[in-house]
Amino acid sequence: MHSITASLQKNIEDDLNLNFSTEGFVTHLTKLLAGFVVLYFGAGGPALGDGSAVFACNEFPPYKMEKSASGLPGFDVEFLKESFRRVGISVDIQYMPWKRALEQARKGQVNGVCSCSRTQEREEYLYFSSPLGKASSGLFSLIENNYSSLNTIEEIGSQSVGVIRGYNLLENLHEAKAKNIYELSNERQGLKMLLKGRLDFYYSYEAPTRYYLAKQKHSDKIFYKETTLKHYYSCFSKASEGSEKLLEKFNAGLALIRNDGTYDKILTKYR
Repeated sequence: MHSITASLQKNIEDDLNLNFSTEGFVTHLTKLLAGFVVLYFGAGGPALGDGSAVFACNEFPPYKMEKSASGLPGFDVEFLKESFRRVGISVDIQYMPWKRALEQARKGQVNGVCSCSRTQEREEYLYFSSPLGKASSGLFSLIENNYSSLNTIEEIGSQSVGVIRGYNLLENLHEAKAKNIYELSNERQGLKMLLKGRLDFYYSYEAPTRYYLAKQKHSDKIFYKETTLKHYYSCFSKASEGSEKLLEKFNAGLALIRNDGTYDKILTKYR
C-alpha cells in the first residue's frame, strides 16, 4: 500500500511540473487515474474497518427486491441485515445483474453477494455461510403442452429450454446433455419466451418465477416440476480483506435470529 501511495504522490508532483501540452496532459491524467484504480481495487476493495460491509444483490423476488410494491426488501436481505445488526455491522446493499455481482465478488470489489448456491467453481473465490434457507428449482412448461410426465432435466433431450445466464442451473443442463439451451438475461425474458411458445421449458427457481407469474396473472397457464431442493447461503468474497472474520460474525448473528424466532417472523411476512 505504501509503494502505491508513493507512486501516486510522484505522479501528482510530475503533473504539477509538466508542460501543459494537450498530449502531455492526457498522458499524465491517464496515469493518475489508473493509479487511483489500482489504489482502490488492488487493495482488496471494501474492507471491514468501520463496522460496515457492502453486498451485491440481484433482483430475485421474494428473496431480494430493490423496489417492491409492498415496500418489503425480500427475506434474504432482511436475514442479512438483521444478522449483521446483531453483531454491530451495517450493510450497504447494491443491486446489479447476477453475473456482474459474482464478478465483483470474485475481484473483491464487494464483501460478498447477498445469497447464492454452492458450486465447485464458486468455492474458488467465495466462502459460504451457514445455510440461509432452501430453494426449489425445476422445470416450468405450458400446461397445454402436457409435459407433466417429465421428471428430470436429463429427459429434456433436444427440446428447447431457457435458463438465466450465470445461474449454476446452466451447468446442470450441460451435464444433463440438453441439446437446445437458450441463455437468458432475466426471469421476465424467460417467462415471455415460454408463454409465447418459443421455449418448451424454462428452468429456474420456483419462488421468483411464481412471483412474476402471479404478477402477470399467468399462474394458471404453467405447470411446475421440481427437480432439486437445496440449501443456499450468504456468500463472502475471498479477495475482500477480512472476509473470514466477517463470515464468522455473520454466522453468529444468523444463529441469534434463528434461536430467538426472528428468522421465522421475517419469513412469515412473505407468506
